[in-house]
Amino acid sequence: MVRSYLKTILAVFILVSVATAVSWAKTDTKAANEAAIKKLVASWDECFERKDAHACAMFYVEDGDFTSVRGDSDHGRLAVEEHYKKVFTTFLLNAHRKDTVRSIRFLSPTIASVDSDFEITGATAPNANEAAKSVRKGLLTWIVTKQNGQWYIAVFHELDFPGK
Repeated sequence: MVRSYLKTILAVFILVSVATAVSWAKTDTKAANEAAIKKLVASWDECFERKDAHACAMFYVEDGDFTSVRGDSDHGRLAVEEHYKKVFTTFLLNAHRKDTVRSIRFLSPTIASVDSDFEITGATAPNANEAAKSVRKGLLTWIVTKQNGQWYIAVFHELDFPGK
């Protein structure tokens, strides 16, 4: 009887230990993924600062989507790269950008929705019919996906906050 009782206690102890270890592993994995996503955002910002269209585009999945605050939209890494080439040599030539991650929500272990506040300074007006703002602020929604251990941008949508 004592032996059966000890076996039961041992089994419960092992079960609780395994459940705790799995819970800690999930927390560590979530924290590691959040850190990797924040690094993706910071690295993308660095490419923007260098006006490196190719490097910015390489953060996208092959069939990624981009939509600007003006509603310009591009599909696919090559089209996104062409978009960045155009804007980095025109109205964003002297622009500086800072993204601050507001939230990360995991939709699955390999897909996350990321909201970041952005601020752009030094941009000129995209065309003669628009007035340039000294500072542009808004919300950037990223849908990122993990492929082969690396996070990439699947969807990048900017929302401008008029008057800010």
